[in-house]
Amino acid sequence: MGKKDITARMAKEAGITLHKAQKAFASLLDSIREDLKKGNKVNFSGFGSFEVKTREARKGRNPKTGESIAIPSKKRIKFNPSRQFKNSL
Repeated sequence: MGKKDITARMAKEAGITLHKAQKAFASLLDSIREDLKKGNKVNFSGFGSFEVKTREARKGRNPKTGESIAIPSKKRIKFNPSRQFKNSL
């Protein structure tokens, strides 16, 4: 299921136009993105939560040459599904 399918389903179930559903979906994603950039955790009750975690710098190895390389730290988005959501599957 992609963005197109989700917005079409939103429009049908909410009884709104496809354009309004697309704007609402884009607004939701923008809001999540902005809060995560600020370092906030985003929670959806009954679904799960998103948060930004920092992966520490570490030593790695080039599998082709066996040479050691330094892997820099980076940020990643972590999703934790709620217990309710996990149990529904």
